[in-house]
Amino acid sequence: MFKLLVSPLLLALFFQGCTSVFLYPDDKTYTTPESYGLNYDEVYFTSEDKTSLHAWHIYPRTESKGLLFVAHGNAQNLSAHFVSWVWLLKAGYEVFIFDYRGYGRSEGESEIEGSIKDTAAALEYVDMHYEKAYFACGQSLGGTMLLNAMQGRDNPKIKAVIIDSTFTGFSDIAAEKMNGFFLTWPFQWIPRLSLSDRYDAKDRVSRVNKPLLFLHGSLDKTIPPNHSWQLFESAPMPRELWLVKDARHTQALENEAVQKDFLEFLQLEKAYYAPYYSRMRIYE
Repeated sequence: MFKLLVSPLLLALFFQGCTSVFLYPDDKTYTTPESYGLNYDEVYFTSEDKTSLHAWHIYPRTESKGLLFVAHGNAQNLSAHFVSWVWLLKAGYEVFIFDYRGYGRSEGESEIEGSIKDTAAALEYVDMHYEKAYFACGQSLGGTMLLNAMQGRDNPKIKAVIIDSTFTGFSDIAAEKMNGFFLTWPFQWIPRLSLSDRYDAKDRVSRVNKPLLFLHGSLDKTIPPNHSWQLFESAPMPRELWLVKDARHTQALENEAVQKDFLEFLQLEKAYYAPYYSRMRIYE
């Protein structure tokens, strides 16, 4: 009985303002672009509070068709995450991918608010050093980082925003995970009371004034696809939602048909995006 009484208290203390439980950084070097025959620049810049941050600007082997800015997910570091974009590099696009504070060679301690500022600083760096317009992508937790970083700043160079496998809010995903386990099911109300909704993607996405593309795999157990559907519904037009059957977490772009259409999406001119354009696609 004592354990049953104390468990909610422990869970409340665990979640109280503790969004850092969503971050799992490391400083291991998993691989480098050289392993794929790709050239890249080691980039260092500072966040708003002068924290030193690390990034890679990776180049295709052929003439560049454009640039994709990537805010990666919550685990490991950029040396693991860039691998999922090698196919895009081979297709002729540059990739700029950075590490939040506490990840890889970036200094500082990992935490949500600081990581959002890091994402804003990375966007500012690209705006200053890349002359052309570009696309911005946030994967998983990176989608939340990107949507928050875009708030309150001019983003004239961003053509469109891609949100891949992102959850609607911190309390939403925490409560959902607790609901799926019989021991924590009775306490799924705790995250909704203790986790702040200040940075929730479902609120931020409604204020984006860029074309939006949402991606999600149907077999995603980490962040179920209903989250992307809710974000899509909350987003202003123009917007698209691509649901990919048999794809797991952040695996939607491993599908060859999705890759083909994604490349076409990157080639579309701004005039294509009609003000009231809204479409959902399902890939087998």
